Amino acid sequence: MVNRRDFIRLSAATGFGLVIGIPKAGLTATAAAELHPLIRVGSDGVITLYAQNPEMGQGVKTALPMIIAEELDVDWETIRVEQADWDARLDNQFSGGSLSIRLNYAAMRRAGATARAMLVAAASRKLATPEENLATKNGHVVDPATGRRLSYASLADAAAELAVPEDPPLKEEQDFRLIGTSVHDVDMQAMLTGIQEYSADLRLPHMLFAVVRRCPHGDGQPLSFDATKAKAVPGVVDFHMLRNVDHGGRIILPNCPNFVSGVAVLATNTWAALEGARKLEVEWQLPEQRDDIDELMQKFEAALDDEALVVRQDGDEVMEDPDIDVVYELPYLAHVPMEPMNCTARVDGDTAEVWAPTQNPPMAAEAVAKVLGIPPENVTVHVMRSGGAFGRRYYADFIMDTVLLARQMRRPVKVLWSREDDIRHDYFRPGNVQRVRASAQGGRISHWQQKVASHPREIYLERDGSPAEIYNFEFPAGFVPNLMFGYVPVPARIPLGQWRATEHSGNVFVVSSAIDELAHFHGIDPVAFWLELIGDAQYVQVREDFRFDASRLGKVVEMAADMADWGTALPRGKGRGIAASYNQGAWVAEVAEVTAADDGFTVDRITCAIDCGRVINPQGARNQVEGGVVEGLSAALHGRVTVRDGIVQESNFDDYRFCRMREIPEIDVHFIESNDAPRGLGEGPLPPVAPAITNAIFAATGKRIRRLPIKLGLA
Repeated sequence: MVNRRDFIRLSAATGFGLVIGIPKAGLTATAAAELHPLIRVGSDGVITLYAQNPEMGQGVKTALPMIIAEELDVDWETIRVEQADWDARLDNQFSGGSLSIRLNYAAMRRAGATARAMLVAAASRKLATPEENLATKNGHVVDPATGRRLSYASLADAAAELAVPEDPPLKEEQDFRLIGTSVHDVDMQAMLTGIQEYSADLRLPHMLFAVVRRCPHGDGQPLSFDATKAKAVPGVVDFHMLRNVDHGGRIILPNCPNFVSGVAVLATNTWAALEGARKLEVEWQLPEQRDDIDELMQKFEAALDDEALVVRQDGDEVMEDPDIDVVYELPYLAHVPMEPMNCTARVDGDTAEVWAPTQNPPMAAEAVAKVLGIPPENVTVHVMRSGGAFGRRYYADFIMDTVLLARQMRRPVKVLWSREDDIRHDYFRPGNVQRVRASAQGGRISHWQQKVASHPREIYLERDGSPAEIYNFEFPAGFVPNLMFGYVPVPARIPLGQWRATEHSGNVFVVSSAIDELAHFHGIDPVAFWLELIGDAQYVQVREDFRFDASRLGKVVEMAADMADWGTALPRGKGRGIAASYNQGAWVAEVAEVTAADDGFTVDRITCAIDCGRVINPQGARNQVEGGVVEGLSAALHGRVTVRDGIVQESNFDDYRFCRMREIPEIDVHFIESNDAPRGLGEGPLPPVAPAITNAIFAATGKRIRRLPIKLGLA
């Protein structure tokens, strides 16, 4: 056992704490015991559980507290759930890579179990009954022998004074009553009634609103500005130039590479800030090199003939005459969350307080400390619910300019991005061109060569400059005896960033399309070809540190095919296509059914089979899958960022299209039942959508689509 004094002393280092009566932002300061940074029991009987990771529509604000509540043994209908602020005592407090539940499932169970054990220990003393004779149920400690019951509220203060157990007993999983049941999103009522507060809604006393006029050419820098017309806008109060480089091109903020410069217009209301920014006249220092998307894609394709950096090579048998030799083209994509970037900040001397819809509170706090030159412990980050993110809010650019302006103005400042700026100044999913040369023997792939040409991003290179997991090459590595993955970097200036499912969103299109082409080349049913490729072995050693459970991929392929009635006859003009992948911990297979017509095609149905381990909240999980399919469909049909002379041409939903309601197919979702630990789900359902559709179009029409979006591939 750890005594209470030592536990508090160690809490900052261990990521686990015990503090009494510390009010959280947004809550009234009622007397309460904090049995864990994520668990508070109020004297009024209210139990508040905090969602550790940022909520951006993926459901973790519901699912993570569900795990705590299960082990704490409380009635879900009686608790209150709040979003946790950034807390240095907590580990893995970010949302990205489908990791929120995957990384924190065990920690959330321990949190609930620890608090429950402390409450039982307090009850044991109060009732003079051994702990092993007591039970818990719905927020009470119960003595089954006598029927005596003590509420958690009556025990919390005493429990908080006890030693914290190092290894509290966990529930047996067969005894779960909440995990595995469907519950509504905890913010559903607020969202339905329009009272949900997003970051853009937040208002502070004496707050100014700011809009930054940004260079159309992305990384251009302001040299000077004329504010004569902007000053005439009622409500405009000030202007401030934000520069990441000086006139000689020297980077002023070397630790903040994603800082966006421009000229800020500060006003007393949103409209005035927007109108002032439109009327501001700025002289820009433009970059010498300015990309054009058509030229860039041509460079990518030409680079496929260059020698590649070899990322992986298995076997040495030469492929003289491949069965297929095909080239695929993938576009740049923007994130376009429904709520554009925004942030609110207040800076007072060497302290800063930030309200941000961030995916990554630790990075946000670090960035604020660096840009202001203050100690990290002096930064408070209030994590707001995000109106979508998809990887865009992982960065801190929209936070850094806000804190600089707040320091300059000595009052709270909210920086708002227009939809146009949000699209044109995004960090885009990399466009690329890929070539696959492959052959099969005896119904199984024997050779596979895959080469990608794109422009590099530092995150994909090891410190020594060698390629490392460039474009997340994995499957079919480990399944093909003779395999080569290669990468050819081509210089460009378009800023890159993580996009939902990262590079899997494009690679799965290439791999699943090429597998389908190879199957049809040999006259083999694509599902049978997939299953033959996967084989009978349970595990395949893909890398020295990674064993791939092939049996789970095979099961989702079989389930998706079965649920989609694969193999049954379809009318003329209809077709089915299948695609599959392992992504961020989930095994996913999808079958698309399409109808072709003279004027195009419709996607009628997408059947999804997913193995993501134990499902915490089936309703939330289904929502995740459906959302991933719809976003994957939007990207497949319409998604494309066009750059001319260094300027992104798209600016809003009229020219950066998302699917309309009439384009949404029936989405049929099936989960593999599993007692395995929960795995990632937010990204896995997206990548197979595009190849399942294009393979279905081939089945219906005989036309191969190797260029996305599909409207370009059909042209």
